[in-house]
Amino acid sequence: MWEVSGNLVINGKASIGRGSRISIGKDAVLELGNNFAITGRSSIISQKEVTFGNDCLLSWDILIMDTDFHHIMSEKGEIVNHPRPIHIGNHVWIGCRSTILKGVNVADNVIISANSTITKDVVENNCAVGGLGKDAIILKRNLNWKA
Repeated sequence: MWEVSGNLVINGKASIGRGSRISIGKDAVLELGNNFAITGRSSIISQKEVTFGNDCLLSWDILIMDTDFHHIMSEKGEIVNHPRPIHIGNHVWIGCRSTILKGVNVADNVIISANSTITKDVVENNCAVGGLGKDAIILKRNLNWKA
């Protein structure tokens, strides 16, 4: 599925696998670095901003979205869950069936293990992270990966 109402920026080669969904809302941005690859049946949804550095590899059945789609209101009627940007660094590998939610920044040379849900920043380079939500942890340090 291809829904592009906003801006798509591709900074070099990009490969988008069969069955993937790209959705960019009005006034939103999706930026892909050079040598970006996403395999099949994955979704990237940008209602504000989602960026990837160079040499990123995304496995299958991944969900990356910077929005909740529905508004949550305070007692005063103010929206409390605005979309927030997602920034993925250079040379990041995201394992199958992982989810990255709004407001997350991922450092360079990070491996996100399969079935992870990332809801907070990954600030350390050269590591593997995994787990669910705020309980996601660094699994190993001083790593590198090669496709």
